[in-house]
Amino acid sequence: MKKFLLVLPQHKQDPARAAAMNQVASQARAWLEAHPETRQQQNRTSVPLLTIPTVVHVLYKNATQNISDQQVYSQIASLNADYRRLNADTVNTLPVFDTLAADIEIEFCLATVDPQGNPTNGITRTSTAGGQLFGYFSPLGEDAKFDSTGGKTAWPTDKYLNLWVCELFPGLLGYAQFPGDAASTDGVVITYTAFGTLGTVTAPSTRGRTASHEVGHWMGLFHIWGDDSDCTTGSDSIADTPNASSQSQSDCQLSLNSCSNEDPWWGVIDPPDNVQNYMDYSNDSCMNMFTLGQKARMHSFLYGDPRRAALFTSNGGCNPVLVKNNTFDNYFSVYPNPSDGIMNVSYFGTFSPEMHVTLFDNMGRQVRAWAAQEYIYTLDMGGLPSGIYFLRFQGEGGVGVKKITLQ
Repeated sequence: MKKFLLVLPQHKQDPARAAAMNQVASQARAWLEAHPETRQQQNRTSVPLLTIPTVVHVLYKNATQNISDQQVYSQIASLNADYRRLNADTVNTLPVFDTLAADIEIEFCLATVDPQGNPTNGITRTSTAGGQLFGYFSPLGEDAKFDSTGGKTAWPTDKYLNLWVCELFPGLLGYAQFPGDAASTDGVVITYTAFGTLGTVTAPSTRGRTASHEVGHWMGLFHIWGDDSDCTTGSDSIADTPNASSQSQSDCQLSLNSCSNEDPWWGVIDPPDNVQNYMDYSNDSCMNMFTLGQKARMHSFLYGDPRRAALFTSNGGCNPVLVKNNTFDNYFSVYPNPSDGIMNVSYFGTFSPEMHVTLFDNMGRQVRAWAAQEYIYTLDMGGLPSGIYFLRFQGEGGVGVKKITLQ
């Protein structure tokens, strides 16, 4: 199955909606022109790390579709890993793109305060008879987004990123709304078999990358091939994503080079298609990067669209679960690294040493998990194959990640 972003006919036919979207696009361009450094450097200094309060609306027709809290958490964790470039499969990025691969410096957290000011876990659950298209939800009537059509009405979209999880029409993994469109339908919809990394997910959508793709649209990104079928008429408006004649065929053909007329930004280099980009249609196992140009465009829309900019002063609260904290990282030491199998882990922070520790391989698969109780302990990786691993610490102080190498 493919990911689709549908441009609805009413978006083109309604002059007011078209004008609003064009206005936001103009504001985004103006912001980008005023912040040229976002095109050039990995770690910006002009604007801070951004955290977006998020609510997940689970719409279910049966117990299977009523996905667990843990599955929701796994999606938030996947989004944070992908948007902070902490995903374990960064090691697979082609060398020609490695220096362009960006930490987007955006994080997502589940809201802790609902629109009425009450405590929340950031997840709503709605039992429903289904959508209006043969019982399936679809973008045609936006029925997932309103109580009156069997869905769940959005929480204020200037305070929360709304994610809906439901049974979409077969063949549709997800869809998103671009910046500047109607407030009442703003957000992202994902089918329940492609949301998160566990539970009801089905191959090939098992790493939460449908949401990474669709949230990219929500922040103003186009598909990397420009939604055309040749090398000349379409563009994603970003210089450092190579031209492509069409979407990839999900087979992760890393040598594919469908266009040679690259943007002058590339000089004499003719790079292959960036099939590992989250904004292609590759399988989850292939995707692993955004570019610096995409980062600049996303930030331009986050600041250029007043509704999205308001998210950064939202009173929706933030549950730090599975949100990486760079300061928390500084309190860990893992040594020797590289190691032959026995490593020492030291935590010298002020929070409790009680935390959940998870070891992932370089494909993002959980290898081991345990509860840590001490400030210093030994990690025995004996029996595991050599390679790159990621150690994630989740505790009172937040979430930290350390990259380790087993020789």
